[in-house]
Amino acid sequence: MTTADAGTLIRELREKTGAGMMDCKRALDEAKGDLQGAVTILRKKGMADAAKKSSRATKEGAVAFKVDANRGAIVEINSETDFVAKGADFQAMVGIVVDKAMNGLLKGLEAANEEFVKPLVGKLGENMNLRRFDRLELPGAGLIAGYAHQPDPAVPAKRGALIMLTAPKGDVPELAELAKELLLQIVGASPKYLTRAEVPGADIEKEKEIHTEILRKEGKPDAQIAKIVEGKINKLFYQQWVLLDQVSLRDNKKTIGDIVKDAGAKLGGEVKVVRFVRYQLGE
Repeated sequence: MTTADAGTLIRELREKTGAGMMDCKRALDEAKGDLQGAVTILRKKGMADAAKKSSRATKEGAVAFKVDANRGAIVEINSETDFVAKGADFQAMVGIVVDKAMNGLLKGLEAANEEFVKPLVGKLGENMNLRRFDRLELPGAGLIAGYAHQPDPAVPAKRGALIMLTAPKGDVPELAELAKELLLQIVGASPKYLTRAEVPGADIEKEKEIHTEILRKEGKPDAQIAKIVEGKINKLFYQQWVLLDQVSLRDNKKTIGDIVKDAGAKLGGEVKVVRFVRYQLGE
């Protein structure tokens, strides 16, 4: 059988069963190229109905993170029900995936789903998938930290965040406290951007158009509109969506940018938020 023929059979078997590519290849090898025999092999292993399961909605699941020294990762893995998400098998799989992500061993979503998630679909009888993952690696002195909001220890976290800070020293309590405060802010206040520079210009222009139109309908003079709009962009957009512009949940007299600067002054050098990642289940 040629390589092209083998590839065609693998694709056909995947379409029939929904099983992972490598599982299909192994089944075809075991069946010596017989398509129906491979289907039977996959059915016996509980993998042949994954295609039907894959069309079912996955609204539950878990957000998890793992940090080790200068590396960290965060993942979102979805399931159909919280019953499965709370189960030992699902949680063990989440632990494996987030560990692989942290160590840079995930080659991509499709490959990770085929290797780690799909084998559990047949066993547990419902659809699930790795929706996304991010990995951070610290280039020098500083800290990577994570937080997952889990009010009930029996229920997997549905919100979480990962943050990377650079600082004069990484192994000091003050930096760990700052990271904890920023993570609580990120999870609680849902910023989309770190700095104003990250906000797409098109988004700002759209906001300006909306506020300009509203002000004109209210009868505000054209000469005043531009200044009023600028104030609204600062207060209603940047302060809502940009982390460093947000008012601190702990101290409403300071912005997060102020708090980061204060930490730098205490540590004797610049503290910088390099990146953050926030996940909310299904968002």
